[in-house]
Amino acid sequence: MKKTESGPGNMKGFIDDLKNELVRAREDKNRTTLLLVELDKEKNANKSSREFNLERVYKRISEILRNNDSLYRIAENRFAAILPVTYEAGGEAAALRLKKLIPERISECLNMPCSLSVGVLSVDPNETTDHKNLLASLEKDLFRDQECRELDYALIKKESEKEQTRHVVILGDKLPELDAVASILSLKDCEVHCISTLERGLNALRGHKKGVLVVAPDISVESRPETYKKIRSDRELHDIYIICLQKNSSMGHVIEPPSGLVDEILPADIGIDQIVRSVSAAFRVMDLKKEISKIPILLDIINFVGCTSHQLNQPLQVIIGKIEILLLNEMGDEDTCSMLKEIRKQALRAADINQKISRLVKHNISTNSKI
Repeated sequence: MKKTESGPGNMKGFIDDLKNELVRAREDKNRTTLLLVELDKEKNANKSSREFNLERVYKRISEILRNNDSLYRIAENRFAAILPVTYEAGGEAAALRLKKLIPERISECLNMPCSLSVGVLSVDPNETTDHKNLLASLEKDLFRDQECRELDYALIKKESEKEQTRHVVILGDKLPELDAVASILSLKDCEVHCISTLERGLNALRGHKKGVLVVAPDISVESRPETYKKIRSDRELHDIYIICLQKNSSMGHVIEPPSGLVDEILPADIGIDQIVRSVSAAFRVMDLKKEISKIPILLDIINFVGCTSHQLNQPLQVIIGKIEILLLNEMGDEDTCSMLKEIRKQALRAADINQKISRLVKHNISTNSKI
């Protein structure tokens, strides 16, 4: 990391170095990428504490960036960085590292939450853009990142709240024991419906990703199989866990329902605590099934990536071979020769990336096959 002043009024130093870097980039025909980092302002923090924390952030950012990058503190809670010889993808990668690592490191050091937004701008060496326009574009990208982050946070919060609500329907008469179960589950982020009719019970479960149906013991044994079949045949209720509370028969044993229709059978007198535990376990089982169902999809994706990587390798080798022939036959035109060398360089880079993908895919497939 190149040493720069870190004072709040260091905008002039940043602009001067930016102008010099743009001149150098045009001469060498290299792209330059700029970063604009804004730290969320801390509430309830005095000035000296905030200043100390910002110095910590400056130090952490400088540790993450490369040795030839330059970092400037241009405002109270803003930092700018110049990344020489860097394409936009490299700048985006650096921004992702900052957004991931800075909050983690600052939270560990200061025991306080920290978040930041990063604007990224890649400058084409052939463009003659005024530095003011560059800064305006960079700030615009920063605002875009802030808007996206706020939107992501809102969506995550909404999904989190939605996931936290777990729906339970107790089908049957409201017995004292089941009333107590409903009260306990309500304290465990569950929305409990005590409903006596089947259709109303099913309607309460429709439209939710998952739910638990507790069939009370007063539901007649004769009507239960039809109830279970109706639930299992309803596409909107495919992810419903059914717990059957069943009275002992006169023979002293529980009558088993048809296989596959009920997830769990409990004696009606098993107790409130066990029913509550079974409902809680039901949601964990459904979560586990959901995660397990993703494994075949992920394996298919890995297999597809492997096949694509294999197919891409052949045309890349042809391109590299043809360029080598052209370079051998090229005699006088330096510009053409220079362009061919650049194409060869990028083709070799693409081939190297493709080989890394291929090795990664082969490793994952071999590991999974052992499992």
